[in-house]
Amino acid sequence: MCLAVPAKIIETDGQQAIVEIGGLRKQASIVLLPEAVTGDYVLLHAGFAISMIDKKEALETLLLFEELAPPGGRPGLSGPGPEDGDLGLKETPAADDE
Repeated sequence: MCLAVPAKIIETDGQQAIVEIGGLRKQASIVLLPEAVTGDYVLLHAGFAISMIDKKEALETLLLFEELAPPGGRPGLSGPGPEDGDLGLKETPAADDE
């Protein structure tokens, strides 16, 4: 099974972008979406932006991920979102890392 996660493009540099998933920033390839620009939402899979997605759908999907988290959260998903409406999904250490 494959999973693509909504991410917001924070900045672009040629075929690379910095994307944000609830406060966690990562580098991603936008080679498959040459029309993507800063501020767009994309579906991110295996480090590649594979599809454009509108902001409403992106935030709804992230909210569903948040609702699926068990009480107390789980590594990688927790917390409220930043003031611009994005959810605050953030990386947390796994139990094995402590």
